[in-house]
Amino acid sequence: MPRQADTRVRARDEFARLLAEHGYLGVSLDEIARTVDVKKASLYHHFPGGKPALFMEVAHHYIEETSAALQQALEGDGDLRDRLLALADTYARGTYDSVLGDQIYYATRHLEDAQRADISRAYVRGLITPVTDLMAQAVQTGELRKADPGFLAMAFMELAGMLQPMPADVAMPSQERPAPPPADQRACEVVDLFLRGAAALDRPMT
Repeated sequence: MPRQADTRVRARDEFARLLAEHGYLGVSLDEIARTVDVKKASLYHHFPGGKPALFMEVAHHYIEETSAALQQALEGDGDLRDRLLALADTYARGTYDSVLGDQIYYATRHLEDAQRADISRAYVRGLITPVTDLMAQAVQTGELRKADPGFLAMAFMELAGMLQPMPADVAMPSQERPAPPPADQRACEVVDLFLRGAAALDRPMT
């Protein structure tokens, strides 16, 4: 059983690595089998549905891990700004892997309708709804202006996504890029920018 569990986890992690680097169509079960050092038939033993089934395992694992980090950030003590800072910090420190998240989103076009709906529901429930609930509460208490909480949640998450560390293999060579400000400083800047636009008009920023 431990050997089987280890094979399953290693296959899932290798699929996630290839998915992030090459997208769904660039993932090869043959390559995964070679890397994990098992026969391809063994992958089908663990994942009878083949590539889509292995993708579903990767997607749900990603959503569960990211949702746990998000919940931990939102359950901390403090006011709205403190919770937004904690949430932004998960982006700035790379806890929230937006590259893999984007590839999971793009890959759903290759799934059957039922699988696509399953991933979409899990994503919304685990990663969107908690932030939307936070915004709804802040609107109700008057901390944020009266606006659609879903819109506020997506606006904040888009801003926070800019905090993601830049991949080493894109744009300017990493050795030529200026050093970014510390993660906590960048998180503060994003939160303050969001609150300047979204805070209730009669509430001064703190």
